[in-house]
Amino acid sequence: MPVEVVDLVPEFRYAEVKHERSLIDLGTPSAAAALVGGWSWNETDPAGNSFVWAVGPRSEVEVFLAWARDLEVRTRCRAFRYPGAPPQVLGVLWDGVEIASLELDPAFAERQFVVPAERATPGNHRLGLVPAYFGRPEVTGDAGPAPRHPRKLSFACEWIALGDDSIAGGARGEGETLWIPEASEVSFFLEPESDLDLRWESIAPRGVDGLDVVWEVEGAAPVTAVIAQESDPLLHLPLPPVRERGPVAADRDPASVRPARLTLRAAGGVAVFGEGEAGVVLRRPRLTGDGRAGRLPDRTADVSSAAGDQTAAAVDEEKPESILLWIVDTLRVDRLGFHGHGRPVSPNFDALAERSTVFERAVAQSSWTRPTVATLLTGVGPERHGIRELNHGLEGSFATLPERLRELGYVTAGFSANANVTADTGFEQGFDRFEYGAVDVDTLARWALDWLDQVAAETPDQPFFLMVLSVEPHASFDPAEPFRERFAAGVQDRGLGTVEHMRALSNRRIPSTPEVVDQLFLLYDAEIAWNDHVFGEFRRELDSRGRNPSIVVVSDHGEAFEERGVFGHAWDLHREVLDIPFLIHRSGQDEGRRVSVPVQQADLLPTLIEIAGGEAGQGIEGDSLLPLLDAASVATAGESEGLADRLLLSTMDTFRRPAASLVRGRYKLIELRRAGHAPSRQLFDRTADPEELHDLAAERPLLLGVMARHLREQLELAAGSAVEAVEVELDEDTRRRLQALGYIE
Repeated sequence: MPVEVVDLVPEFRYAEVKHERSLIDLGTPSAAAALVGGWSWNETDPAGNSFVWAVGPRSEVEVFLAWARDLEVRTRCRAFRYPGAPPQVLGVLWDGVEIASLELDPAFAERQFVVPAERATPGNHRLGLVPAYFGRPEVTGDAGPAPRHPRKLSFACEWIALGDDSIAGGARGEGETLWIPEASEVSFFLEPESDLDLRWESIAPRGVDGLDVVWEVEGAAPVTAVIAQESDPLLHLPLPPVRERGPVAADRDPASVRPARLTLRAAGGVAVFGEGEAGVVLRRPRLTGDGRAGRLPDRTADVSSAAGDQTAAAVDEEKPESILLWIVDTLRVDRLGFHGHGRPVSPNFDALAERSTVFERAVAQSSWTRPTVATLLTGVGPERHGIRELNHGLEGSFATLPERLRELGYVTAGFSANANVTADTGFEQGFDRFEYGAVDVDTLARWALDWLDQVAAETPDQPFFLMVLSVEPHASFDPAEPFRERFAAGVQDRGLGTVEHMRALSNRRIPSTPEVVDQLFLLYDAEIAWNDHVFGEFRRELDSRGRNPSIVVVSDHGEAFEERGVFGHAWDLHREVLDIPFLIHRSGQDEGRRVSVPVQQADLLPTLIEIAGGEAGQGIEGDSLLPLLDAASVATAGESEGLADRLLLSTMDTFRRPAASLVRGRYKLIELRRAGHAPSRQLFDRTADPEELHDLAAERPLLLGVMARHLREQLELAAGSAVEAVEVELDEDTRRRLQALGYIE
């Protein structure tokens, strides 16, 4: 008996919808989604015509076609001219192949060309316009070569028209039907485990012959068919055997998927008189299988944000362990000895790692301090707790980690040296004592030891939770002696590594060289060594006092050193800012272990609550890592608990650079989400390419689609239970301290 697997109408909200555009009206917001690169900003001339200047050696637009035909393309452009300039001729490229050339006039005028049907096939294409010259020389004539104009203008364009037909409106899924208008397609991304059947109750073409169906499984040839009104309402979609070679070979990790795409495409048609626009109505479309087939994983667990759902259970009868949470600001994972760094900058962290559970693939939930520390203390990501900007603080309805631990009998304290984590931004909630100061790690350690001595004198048997958030190695890089002398003696310029210097490097106001990057890493290492030394001394002081807490060492985020052309953090979501150190040492633990299962900062709260003898309850996005701390075989434990196949969401919506990333097993998707633009996506294999240098988006479009579908779902789920962050006012002292950290210019 067939089993319904996916109802395509509700699944439509996660589908990828494309439709042909008959006009790309440059100079208006509507054109943004089609502009790939090589274009300047929107402008308007005195006559009221909107246009965009093309800049650089090539300007490109993305074109989607629903059916093959000879495509007539018209465009209205003008050349950028200067005295003595040669004629401006555009080479027209279609998917990288030159198909025409156009000579432009100094004034706006129409030009046209035809893309032959053998090249104008269904799918996405790139239309490239390559000018004969770009940029205006400062000097012309006999003076010889001269620097070009910095804007590198070549030609201006008002619009690009693709064919003469008016294209219908957008696809939609409502009630029990899908509406797919002419010249458009809808793609559903799936993870089938066996053959599927596409079933429908009825199909009603309007002005088109029927619906083209394309079934693609990664590693196999696509299957195509056409369904029409008289078709049998069942189409078999086979799952071919896995090939032994290629991207879907059998050596995948447990979280790897065999992605598939089901595309429903309505080719060109003519509107039928009295029936409105042309297209296809598909009633009750669904995928069925034998019960093992491609249902998408259920990732819709209750994540209610109500504070009442976040209560902790009663304490176990055994005395709970005290807990030290040592947060190292801006520490990237690859600069520590226990993660392979060759310099001896972290002997104390390394020694603890030998007797701890080290999570080798931990990711931060954002790329700067305030949202990530909020995630550590609430167990939910930035899309839930709402902290995105510098004027956002932690909303009071969340039951924070110290608040929950206090309910379990703990005495709690937090000491912060980062101006993002203060009482004014809401982070004192749940702490019996909370203190912020723009101080170094030595001072923080002294504050913490003084508090522990006070607790020992007043309540010696009470378990404690202590959070220490130090800023070293956050810029400005100014390591104390003897760490500067030992690890960065060759750096003589005291201006190197300041916040102002790092910002100037990122903004290209001053040049960067490999030597500068090397010197910055030396200073960064010296600051890590400073923090590591204080941590080691702090632990020895704990030992001398007879204190043996469980210890967590984690970073809030990492730091970029020009891997993607920028320095610092809060720029993007690549591995240098999201891959963080994360280890947990249980009180009395003597044996170390390594865990390759991907984990996230949101996992900290439920883990520590369980260590304390409580239960995290509802409303938490993270999962307890306790099975990975106690299991004899952590790999088996991770799989049995469903941890290996989780979706780990990170977001950034700060400083006008919105982005999101999703980690699933070995794969990572990064999506830029600029308003008015189509998402720009990159896909990486974190196992084969840990440096994230090789973008797989073009090579593995089906896997990219599956990951993007999961990302949309995760963002939707988080938005459904999000809270609005508290608005906080930044006084002059806070602004000055945030400026010292590089968050305010």
